[in-house]
Amino acid sequence: MSVKFNTNKVLELFKERGGKTSFPDSLRDVLDFAQNDENITNANQLAYLLATAKVEADYSLTRWEADYLCNSIGVPYKNKPCQRAIDYYKSTSGKKNYFTLGTDKNGMAYFGRGLIQLTGKSNYDFYGKKIGVDLVSDGDKALIPKNSYKIASAYLKNRTWKHLENNDLTKARSSVNGGTRGLSEVNNTYKFWQSIFKNPSVKFKEGGGMSSKTKRAITITAITLSLVAIGISAYFVYQKKLFK
Repeated sequence: MSVKFNTNKVLELFKERGGKTSFPDSLRDVLDFAQNDENITNANQLAYLLATAKVEADYSLTRWEADYLCNSIGVPYKNKPCQRAIDYYKSTSGKKNYFTLGTDKNGMAYFGRGLIQLTGKSNYDFYGKKIGVDLVSDGDKALIPKNSYKIASAYLKNRTWKHLENNDLTKARSSVNGGTRGLSEVNNTYKFWQSIFKNPSVKFKEGGGMSSKTKRAITITAITLSLVAIGISAYFVYQKKLFK
């Protein structure tokens, strides 16, 4: 089961306490997506997802790496990024040439895209399969808002929640960034969101319990077993009548 809370009150407190973003509509979408996400079961997980999203994308579901070079921060491009961004992805200044690490059917590299800036062909393959979307063939699908959110959620569940449970915020950050860049900002933003969700007016309810997928599986199993039992009973009744 997913978490539940009053989105309007959360956003009201976000503004009152000095929270800032250039993408308020996207932040609202993230909060709405979270309330239908079985990967998020408590306030700490949601607070950390939001903290990571702030540092990586300013809460923008459609943010892509180096968009600032094209004067289009948070705005999806058409067909391909501007040449300045492509030149950056091809450069080896402080990084590898992304284009030598594989490209999709559009000839574009697997650079950072989405809420947590998913990067690298192996990650596009793994998390694309996790959310049921072919990201390897078309990397731009990672910029579709619902996909962008699902990628972030699946990634954090797979790599980060275990560190969060141990309150190891350094390893939690490293699981996303590969290092500690942005650690202080993430930790401060994490505490900021924790304080918001603790406010009684938000009416935050934690999830947990049995997921809808598990419930469906149990129901199907129960029905199957019932049908089998009925079939067996009918067989023995028939046999009993046959040999009377």
